[in-house]
Amino acid sequence: MSTNIKNNKFDQKYEIRLAMYHEIPEIMQFIDQYWKKGHILARDRQFFEYEMVTNHAVNFLIAKSKETGAIEGIHGFLPCSENKSKFDIFGALWKTTPEAMPMLGTELKKRLNSVVGSRADFGVGVNHTTAIPLLSRFFHYYTAKMKHYYRLADRDNYLIAKVEQKVIPLYRTNESIVITELSDLKQLKGFFDFSADVSSVPYKDEWYYGKRFFDHPVYKYQIWGITDNKNKAIMVTRAQKHNNRSIIKIVDYLGEQKLFAGCGAFFDSLLKDSEYVDFYFDGFEEEYVKQAGMVSIEDYPNIIPNYFYPFEQSNIDIYVASSNNTEKCLFFLADADQDRPN
Repeated sequence: MSTNIKNNKFDQKYEIRLAMYHEIPEIMQFIDQYWKKGHILARDRQFFEYEMVTNHAVNFLIAKSKETGAIEGIHGFLPCSENKSKFDIFGALWKTTPEAMPMLGTELKKRLNSVVGSRADFGVGVNHTTAIPLLSRFFHYYTAKMKHYYRLADRDNYLIAKVEQKVIPLYRTNESIVITELSDLKQLKGFFDFSADVSSVPYKDEWYYGKRFFDHPVYKYQIWGITDNKNKAIMVTRAQKHNNRSIIKIVDYLGEQKLFAGCGAFFDSLLKDSEYVDFYFDGFEEEYVKQAGMVSIEDYPNIIPNYFYPFEQSNIDIYVASSNNTEKCLFFLADADQDRPN
């Protein structure tokens, strides 16, 4: 882990470093006071430790006043793997207090990868009016709005979605595609070779999948193995219930993208008890998504909700950012601190 950062005015006023385990209550209080009152990371210590602690290490860069001892800035992060040679992180809560030195937040962002020892950081759900302009202009990050595709179930009425145009296109058939549920990490590792996908950016390994999906303390995710006997991929979905109905969210995908094109029949099988299946992404081949029978919210602007806590019947734009602006990056809904209970 590198901490070779030149001392400057921020170091004179602050101790800028990774947080320690005993400081968790201070960070939770900071989140409650300066980020959002009642936030799950402010009120639920058990969930905080699941989400933001790795092997007793607290995944927050903090700026602590040398004069008062108070935390005046935080920048959370979530490791994508245990691979130190391709160690990427997702950015999480990034905030300073009103009393903080001007540009302290920028200083935390500037130091993040160097202090953590990561090659790149990736953000999902980035504020498009404040953070996106700062990251793209000042830090030269790659930024974009995620694509949002969906496939409706053929129903007489919809209680979660608001449908003005019921469009259910034909999908490409591929009888060689086999999709099976992988119920635990052992099955996942037996099916998919993570080292073969090491060129993906950000790089996710089996440790990440175990922690993020199999070990999640609240949500029940389903991990699917997809193969045509030559290529393999894994896809993660989550069912969301509301108003005595349910929907299906595709929240992660890893491996051969062209296999997605043959998943249309599988999606329809999931939709027997749901209103729609939707897919937020950036960097994924759109043509494969269309071939699977999904349509873009831009082309068919029905209301396909994403917020359920509380429920909001509206379309939501999600913006992403990456410090790696030279390679094609993949973003999905479960990345960073998205798809999290509130």
